[in-house]
Amino acid sequence: MGHPLDIRSVFIRRLLLVLATVGLGLATLAAQSTRLTVIEGDKLLEEAEAKLVRETWTPTVRGRIHDREGRVLALDLPSYDIAVDYDVISGEWAQRKAAAWARKNFDDWSQLDNTQRAQRLTEVTPRFTAKVQRTWDLIAETTGMKLGELDARALDVRDRVGRMGEAVREFWKSRGLIDYGGTLGYTKEELERRVAELDRPDLQRGSDRLRFVLGEELTIEAEDDIEQSLTHELAEEAMAHVLVPAVSDEIGFMLRRAIEQRDPEDDNLPMYPGLKVLDSGKRAYPLDTIEVEIDRSLYPLPLRRESTQTVTVKGVARHVLGSIRRGIYREDVERRADALENDPSLDARASVMLEGEDSSRDRGRYFAGDIVGSSGLEKSLEDRLRGLRGLRIDRLDDEKRLVLDPEPGRDVTLTLDIMLQARVQALLEPEAGLTSVQSWHDNTELVEPTDPLSRPLMPVGTPMDAAAVVIDIESGDLLALVSTPTLARDGSGLPVNEDKRRYHLNLHRPHINRALAFPIPPGSIAKALVLCSAHHDGLLETGERISCTGHFHPNQPDRLRCWIFKHYNGVTHDMDLGHAPDAAEALKVSCNIFFYTLGRRLGPEGIAAAYRAFGVGESLDLPLPAVKGWIGPYIPEEGANPDAISEGDAIQMGIGQGTVAWTPVHAADSFATIARGGVRIKPRLLADQPPVATDLGLDPAIVEATLRGLDLAVNDSRGTAHSIEYDHDAGERFDIFDVPGVKVWGKTGTATAPALKIDGEEVRRGDHSWFVLLCGRDKPRYAVAVVAEYGGSGGRVSGPIANQIVHALVAEGYL
Repeated sequence: MGHPLDIRSVFIRRLLLVLATVGLGLATLAAQSTRLTVIEGDKLLEEAEAKLVRETWTPTVRGRIHDREGRVLALDLPSYDIAVDYDVISGEWAQRKAAAWARKNFDDWSQLDNTQRAQRLTEVTPRFTAKVQRTWDLIAETTGMKLGELDARALDVRDRVGRMGEAVREFWKSRGLIDYGGTLGYTKEELERRVAELDRPDLQRGSDRLRFVLGEELTIEAEDDIEQSLTHELAEEAMAHVLVPAVSDEIGFMLRRAIEQRDPEDDNLPMYPGLKVLDSGKRAYPLDTIEVEIDRSLYPLPLRRESTQTVTVKGVARHVLGSIRRGIYREDVERRADALENDPSLDARASVMLEGEDSSRDRGRYFAGDIVGSSGLEKSLEDRLRGLRGLRIDRLDDEKRLVLDPEPGRDVTLTLDIMLQARVQALLEPEAGLTSVQSWHDNTELVEPTDPLSRPLMPVGTPMDAAAVVIDIESGDLLALVSTPTLARDGSGLPVNEDKRRYHLNLHRPHINRALAFPIPPGSIAKALVLCSAHHDGLLETGERISCTGHFHPNQPDRLRCWIFKHYNGVTHDMDLGHAPDAAEALKVSCNIFFYTLGRRLGPEGIAAAYRAFGVGESLDLPLPAVKGWIGPYIPEEGANPDAISEGDAIQMGIGQGTVAWTPVHAADSFATIARGGVRIKPRLLADQPPVATDLGLDPAIVEATLRGLDLAVNDSRGTAHSIEYDHDAGERFDIFDVPGVKVWGKTGTATAPALKIDGEEVRRGDHSWFVLLCGRDKPRYAVAVVAEYGGSGGRVSGPIANQIVHALVAEGYL
């Protein structure tokens, strides 16, 4: 940071700091201060006096974040630090004010030589050191800290900043000498070599050794130029330093009132020089940790227990709420300026201008040490949550005054239900059992895929990362938006060992919000929307049947097969049903051939339009980083190109594979759209966000057929989401959905996924597991989407999780 005084004044001031620290006499200090504040500081002082404007800022608080029931999710807890300006700590303030007083009050000042001025300053300076002592006495009396301890802390600041200043000055002086050596033909490497070879232990500083190496080639003029170029002032020399941290509100407010007082002898001076009360308030998240009771008697049979399990959930909704940091970066200031320029309403609220002035002040501007949102809603809603400081402006030349009270940041209410969010997150915790690999999940991936004797890549008990979304169908409100694992705010849950921590972070990627920012192929759950779109485009007749031939291409039984043909040695759905499936039956049994056919009929343009109609590839308009999903071949850094979809791609996209990807929010949104009869309401997270609805123009007949197919998938014994065989030898099964009085419409899905490698080793392989459902007692009320990374079977893994989420909706009073 530059300074308006020339380098000699800066150099002398640093000398003052050192002299003050080691306790040299006042006369010597005053003589040096004369050069700083009188000879070279007159112009600066005159400019400051000409301004005659005094500004006093008072703190504000950040807005709160509430859930839909009014529960507080984030709020500011006030706390204050007591600080003192560095120039008061170093003694410079008293010297500067003494010199200014002497210049104004001694008529013969201009005729005095430096020795005489130093003598006058010796007489005057105690007047101002006494004012500084008032500051120390007030802090000690108010906080209860002994003066000796306060002095020790101030001395520590002087020592630390002094060492930093000397180190910075030494660096730039050495650099200047090296640059000068360059003008003489010496390279930097040559000078460094000669300095290293120099046998002069008495020369400790690098600049002294460089000066010796350059010898007589270093002219007096060059050395003066180098000294005068040392304009690098430390930020620490221009800031207040905390001496008493974290005082109570009572003390903070008492000292804030004291700051307002003026010196009875000079209204231009504060009563307590250098005193600052800094806002060190903390952002609190009261419901970040919640204990959830899980009724294990409602679990799938293999995991059922006649007892409850308490799961302590940490980081509840952290991916949504985000976090804050203390400290301002350049990009924060630039973003704030852009926000003021682009949002007239914000500019009108935040900007204030005193009559007769040409520029305004932003009451929401950033000061050093401010809190700023760094992720999630805390970041994206920064300007809404950020309060406006109070401001008092006194212009002394014409006695004009402006007083504005602080305004707290605006509160934000979410559509989330934090207790439902916590329940769902508890269900996704591996300790609850549903996202730990179980023997009946039939996860068959091996460490060595070609060796049948190889151990499982994900043995029983392996935790699976997951996400779940719950949408209120009528409103589009997001009731739960869960991604696991998450990072606890207290830092717990991560391995202590650095290598293990790095491995854990690379494996589980807890920073990713899987509900919104983890795009994967939709798999078979997309068949419902493909069905509706094909009918909408006139490519599928109501009641039309399409024969399941087992494989899509004639004479190519190893390509584009139906899952039943692959797993049951040539069986087709025509054989199993006794006839070719219609639309509802194709959904019930998830017939690939039926939907390959629809993908080909739709073709590249039609299939792209189908996914686009349900929101894939467009912004979700949520105030969080969210992936749009993509349609078409995806190229990193360039994105997807829907124009590059081939006929083969369209066929694959008919079953939700290939060149298409979406997120759990897209999945729940698409099923909610079908439940509304083809009216899409964009999911919303903010309660005051107006709904945005689009009618896709679906025929009620195809909507009815689709819902019937989703009903059969869950409730017909042949449906892919009906039941799970957990003991192959005994033939024991359990129904996936079992909530009394609640009807479920649903679809399973698996999504092809690339293997996850860490340091070249495959640590995860296989398909991602999907389940999406609609549920309600009389009609579909809620849409639920679940995905488990590398879980494999949608029915076996994500289905039981989805069932427990329905139980959670009952427990929280939604069903």
